[in-house]
Amino acid sequence: RRGDGHADLSYVYAAAEEIAELMDGFTVVVTKSTVPVGTGDEVEEIIRKKRPDGDFAVVSNPEFLREGAAIKDFKIPDRVVVGTDDERAREVMTELYRPLFLNETPILFTARRTSELIKYAANAFLAVKITFINEMADLCEKVGANVQEVSRGIGLDGRIGKKFLNAGPGYGGSC
Repeated sequence: RRGDGHADLSYVYAAAEEIAELMDGFTVVVTKSTVPVGTGDEVEEIIRKKRPDGDFAVVSNPEFLREGAAIKDFKIPDRVVVGTDDERAREVMTELYRPLFLNETPILFTARRTSELIKYAANAFLAVKITFINEMADLCEKVGANVQEVSRGIGLDGRIGKKFLNAGPGYGGSC
């Protein structure tokens, strides 16, 4: 991240330029990183400027990995999100994720910008849950309630769920 709070996309842009130089035949360029909405458009523009005749598609395929569970989350994901409007890219990504599809992993195909936003929306929602339970911990201290029991009580509600309802230092780290 840059000092002004914006995402540092210099590595993404540099990779796009390098990919443009090395493309040979139809190429699917996949962005796995958490990037602001519209980054895929910018990557496409960078490649198109270097290779106006290039046969390629830029796809958003964000990772949803938890710290401490990355390998498990990679092998057995809750879902796979693929953002593309290009039919050939969709076919390539479908084949890539075929083993997960056969294991009944939900695979959601969306527009690229929607895929980019899904990642941010998921991160924001989890941050809200973590912030909420920390606020509840403060309230519990003030009124003499037990935050673990409050967390369990609301976490048993199927609409809420128990994940990310542990009071602690807050959210942060890699995304």
